[in-house]
Amino acid sequence: MAESRRNRLIADLPDDEQATLDSLLEDVMLVSHEVIAESGSPLHWVHFPESSMISLVTVVNGNGGIEALTVGVEGSTALPLITGSRTTFARVVAQIPGASRRARASEFETALASLPELKRRLSLYSQLAWDTTAQCAACNRMHVTEERTARWLLMSEDRACRDEFELTQHFLSQMLGVRRPAVTVAVGMLQKQGLIAHRRGRIRIVDREGLKRAACECYSLIRRREKELLGPTVVLEP
Repeated sequence: MAESRRNRLIADLPDDEQATLDSLLEDVMLVSHEVIAESGSPLHWVHFPESSMISLVTVVNGNGGIEALTVGVEGSTALPLITGSRTTFARVVAQIPGASRRARASEFETALASLPELKRRLSLYSQLAWDTTAQCAACNRMHVTEERTARWLLMSEDRACRDEFELTQHFLSQMLGVRRPAVTVAVGMLQKQGLIAHRRGRIRIVDREGLKRAACECYSLIRRREKELLGPTVVLEP
């Protein structure tokens, strides 16, 4: 699994771009709930997750929020920079702990002119991020909590490249924008069907194919769009 965790946007770049990027990036370990950037603040770091997952959270009433996008091995938090912005509208929060590679935003922005292939990939990822956000907005309006929970867990598995991760029901309820009792019921139903195992802040996906059947069609639509834009994705070994 170690090789499959490498961030797809920065894998197999041309040698000159890889050398430039390697001079900027450092390896870090993200911890759960670590705030990388606050809403409206300057973006000091850009991340390329490798085994972690980052959430972009739309802040509501100054304290809570609803997840707008998850960023894992398929993406990066660098999108504001490629549009010319130096601030982030969303709160950027580490959700699933793990490895990431990061660069100082100012240095990365300066180097972008010499990274045409990476910039092309980031542009395609920007389109994927927009399409995913639009699909999830419709999903939040149209689908029941159990389907949305299954979809969210599958997407988290894809982005963190592992089938078990730290996750509290409280945090999941915040990300889905529903009350905790609704998430408790949804998780309980998925566990009763033998699709997941849940214990003390950890969730493990037991039956991926079953979970896909329990999820709404939004998961397969997002996966298809990801393949169209970024190419085939890594599939977890059974």
